[in-house]
Amino acid sequence: MKLFVQVLSALEAGRAVALATVVDTGGSTPRHPGARMAIADDGATWGTIGGGRIELEVTAAGREVAAGGAARHVKHHLVRDLAMCCGGKMDVLVAPVAASAGALRAAVTASKARSPVLLDTPLDGGPLRATASAAEDARAWRRPRIDGDVLREAIGLRARVVVFGAGHVGRAIGELAHRCELEVVMCDDGDTGALAAATPWADRVVESFEVADVAAALGGLGAGDRLLIVTRDHAVDQRILERLVGGDIAGCAVDDLDFVGMIGSRGKVGRFAHRLEARGLLAGEGAARWARVRAPVGLDVGAETPEEIAVAVVAQLIALDRRGEPAAGGWTSR
Repeated sequence: MKLFVQVLSALEAGRAVALATVVDTGGSTPRHPGARMAIADDGATWGTIGGGRIELEVTAAGREVAAGGAARHVKHHLVRDLAMCCGGKMDVLVAPVAASAGALRAAVTASKARSPVLLDTPLDGGPLRATASAAEDARAWRRPRIDGDVLREAIGLRARVVVFGAGHVGRAIGELAHRCELEVVMCDDGDTGALAAATPWADRVVESFEVADVAAALGGLGAGDRLLIVTRDHAVDQRILERLVGGDIAGCAVDDLDFVGMIGSRGKVGRFAHRLEARGLLAGEGAARWARVRAPVGLDVGAETPEEIAVAVVAQLIALDRRGEPAAGGWTSR
């Protein structure tokens, strides 16, 4: 959405802009369908479709299209045509964007309201189209792909990271998640003054550690939400976890949450498991909910500092979006 906002701002300022969209790829490529960049007629750019020579060619085409040229496809095999070593091929549609302003505004509004729409990019370079969508249909189009004569994708399903704990780790996670274009909600009871410091990267701040309070403030929690438990107090962590494993929380569809993660050592996690079991919370549905909790949260990269932990946690969330599971990929360095 950041790119769409930048494009709209440029259009409102009277600038001529073209939009480049990756519509098809094959093999190993730096970006995939749905990746975009914008190019003004003066050469200014926003976003990226992967860098290197392919982006140089797309930028040149974008300047011509922005200046009044016809929409066109930039198609290349990255090795054979451009001497890039990626090995794949890309088809990038470069089209004028002025006639698509309405669709871009609808997409931005949908993202802010978490109200899904389907965004169609006609492969002939015509104006983008945005139509309201049921949540089920939107989930089916979460990953952009060609459908007939359009590239179709769901907009308005922006992942929301709900961080319980505004201490050093929570803030580091929140700031990095924001830079990765995730919506960030920071939750803390404020007793230690943790909320006194500015949080310009947070979309919302909720002064409570109670999941029900957070759900009420946000109009509900469920699909699309990733909850991270990183408070200053193990007792608070356990209380939040008990609520989630118990499942009976007003306004929170616990079983629909995308992700629940908790910071802590394996020893802490083991003790929590024993306590939950003693309270009878690990039977039936509670056992399934506990099994879905990622604890310790974050990819295992040996992180120790708040900044390193933030990298490990946000990387896990990126993997969830890009790979469909919060786990690292399988490549090895050579």
